[in-house]
Amino acid sequence: MLLLASASQRRTELLSLINIKHQVVNQEFDESSIKIKDPILCSQELVRGKNKSAKSLLNNSQTNYALLTSDTLVFSPSREIIGKPKNNEHNTKMLEEFSGKTHSVFSSVMVSFKGRELIKTCKTLVTFKELESKEINEYVESGAGVGKAGGYGIHGPAGMFISKIEGSYTNVVGLPVHETYEILKELKAL
Repeated sequence: MLLLASASQRRTELLSLINIKHQVVNQEFDESSIKIKDPILCSQELVRGKNKSAKSLLNNSQTNYALLTSDTLVFSPSREIIGKPKNNEHNTKMLEEFSGKTHSVFSSVMVSFKGRELIKTCKTLVTFKELESKEINEYVESGAGVGKAGGYGIHGPAGMFISKIEGSYTNVVGLPVHETYEILKELKAL
């Protein structure tokens, strides 16, 4: 059994799709404590922090299980890390910036098992079509971008805005499945 330190429904669904039995556990890491501007280094520090937090909450009660932490960051065309929208106006600005441009999505996955730890980071390029103001407004008003890094989810209505991706689709959803599988296999945690 794998322990997943994430409340993300999408991560749970992706693990279930590849038949990896898992149990969701808590972590209480303060993501705002990481101030690194480089998206790769930032996402790696975030998964390390989440891993440490989850381990402390588990209090060595489930040491025979592999522990997975993951974090997904959106890196804007203006080369800034973008979090989740604070409100509708913020979500609108995000989508306006993505319109007709390509941005990057980075996910880091960390698994610790039997004293070993591995981290892999995945990058995917996502290109949005030119968006009309009406499309942006309708999307934002629907609430579909709430709680999502970059203010959109590729697996939902925003999928109609995405003209091209280069790299892993599941990375953009929130968990790069291939990289996750490879880590688990390498650690013999399957």
